[in-house]
Amino acid sequence: MNQRFLIIIGFCYLFSFQGWVHAHPEESLLLALSAVQSGKLNEAESLLNKLIQDEPDFKLAHMVYADIQTAKSTPLKQAGMGLLDRTELDGLLSEVQARFQGGLRKQNNSASIPAVLSRLDKNYLNAIVVDLDQSRLFVFENTSEYPRQIADYFVSMGRAGAEKEKEGDLRTPLGVYFVQSYIPAYKLDDKYGAGAYPLNYPNAWDLFNKRTGSGIWLHGTRSGTYNRPPLASEGCVVLPNDDLIEVGAHIDLGRTPVLIGQNIKWLTVEQWKQQQDQTTAIFQNWINDWQSLDVESYLSHYSQSFNNGKKDFYRWVDHKKRIAKNKTYIKVQASDVSLLMHPNEDVMVVTFRQDYQSDNYSSQSWKRQYWRKEFDGQWRIVYEGGIAGPSTQQLAKRNP
Repeated sequence: MNQRFLIIIGFCYLFSFQGWVHAHPEESLLLALSAVQSGKLNEAESLLNKLIQDEPDFKLAHMVYADIQTAKSTPLKQAGMGLLDRTELDGLLSEVQARFQGGLRKQNNSASIPAVLSRLDKNYLNAIVVDLDQSRLFVFENTSEYPRQIADYFVSMGRAGAEKEKEGDLRTPLGVYFVQSYIPAYKLDDKYGAGAYPLNYPNAWDLFNKRTGSGIWLHGTRSGTYNRPPLASEGCVVLPNDDLIEVGAHIDLGRTPVLIGQNIKWLTVEQWKQQQDQTTAIFQNWINDWQSLDVESYLSHYSQSFNNGKKDFYRWVDHKKRIAKNKTYIKVQASDVSLLMHPNEDVMVVTFRQDYQSDNYSSQSWKRQYWRKEFDGQWRIVYEGGIAGPSTQQLAKRNP
């Protein structure tokens, strides 16, 4: 049997699946591979036979099943019995390796929170984290203590890999995004499967970096296909249809963040609390300096690269200095603050509800800022703008 395939099967022996209550197709596949490692080919064959009856379009399960049947009568020299072309075989072997690695992380990782979820306010019921290196999508519930992982799934990404830069490069973007809407299957081409959730690519940070392109979605797979290989889309994040439907149950349109990265860093609860304190302090210092009426201190929080699409840094400075001349006091209350870290760049995305009062003006609005850690180690704002926040009706549903 193919040496790479044997190594992957051997690794599966390390797993203990006793904690799984419901058999997801992936779990059934890994149980079968574990049985192969133990020399229990009949058991593995039985598991896979049931799996392909339940999921007749699961190509990887079919390949392993056929290999096991062949191996019972003659030595198997190559996974896929030599019947698959090199590209298809490599895709399937990459898939089984990615699925194995996902299970290994679940089994052995003592850290439980991705560093990217630094702080979630109560309006974010859930968050989605995608680690492209692992071909994995994680769903987190926002609890009162800390974000808790409630599910994870195998996913496919762009054929050319990660780090999207321009239209048509077949890459999946890295960054902090938000689900914008839902498109049902009947409005889509069959290749998108059970539906699609468009993301806000390109976001303000992408535009700041002159990244182009559009149409980055979470979506399903076409009829007759259980899943795609790890590198298979035009830049979207693709899940099996049943998994997409499960993920969709945790998506709040316009609010659910989707953080896409490579080699996501995981933290213990204690490490996560320390990071939250540090990032919250950065944001709070900006508010404190704004309220102090010390304009220079306030403006020191803004990068010279700042641009909100209407004003660059110098126009922003002139604008703020002109306003400050007429103020005797400023009070700023920030509530519903969320701090999300870019998975692979020193960028922090802050979303909050701002209540502003001064001697001659008051306002309430939702805002989003992009902070960048600059060459001197200081975090500064490169973009700041208003966004549509949840309606009163939506908030009532979240906070009965």
